[in-house]
Amino acid sequence: MDILVRGNADEIDTSLVDFIKSTFKGKKVAVHIYEDNEMDETEYLLSDPIAKERLVEAVENVKHMRNLKEYTMEDINSYLNDSGT
Repeated sequence: MDILVRGNADEIDTSLVDFIKSTFKGKKVAVHIYEDNEMDETEYLLSDPIAKERLVEAVENVKHMRNLKEYTMEDINSYLNDSGT
């Protein structure tokens, strides 16, 4: 099993150690700690105001069932087969 935990060092408490101990009880583990300067996908999208606006709008559309499109597997297969030519 491979688990990646991301967060701020200031937020680490004994619950993380308890989680590791209970999840991997009796097993060897390696804990690798490094400074994570990379943005995850969500942070990356939200860092661009235009992308953020589009993402927030898309989420709202799904919540309110607006501007949704339905595709059948046949539609998707047809698109995939046509796009290769």
